[in-house]
Amino acid sequence: MDRETAVKLWEKAVGEGLWHVPWAKALEGLSASQAAWKPAPQRHSIWQIVNHILFWREYLLRELAGAPPDDAEIERRNWEEPADASEGAWRETATRFLRSHEEILKALRSNEEAPGKLAPLLAHDSYHVGQIMYLRALQGLPPLD
Repeated sequence: MDRETAVKLWEKAVGEGLWHVPWAKALEGLSASQAAWKPAPQRHSIWQIVNHILFWREYLLRELAGAPPDDAEIERRNWEEPADASEGAWRETATRFLRSHEEILKALRSNEEAPGKLAPLLAHDSYHVGQIMYLRALQGLPPLD
């Protein structure tokens, strides 16, 4: 994928949505307890999904910089449970999620390898934002536009 297309699609996914709710809105209005809620014990919470998205964004950004994490880090952090399930910790995670959008855009605009390496995140993150929306619905939360 070329740089211009990658930047345009990433910006649209974040701000307008690509046939789904904009990523920037997916976490709006969620409390820490809603983010940590699971529909069943072996299922993931919204918080775990956000941690998963963040992990892979950060992994690929580090890989672009020449320093990917090792396999132990992948195993430990891929579906990480929140260590602290407080409102403050949730706000910090949600802020980090939004900041990571900007880090990806910055890399797409400045690194020649970024469009090829980061393009798969469009599908990956869209899939997981869909899961977040479904988990919101299972909790009885109103749909987002």
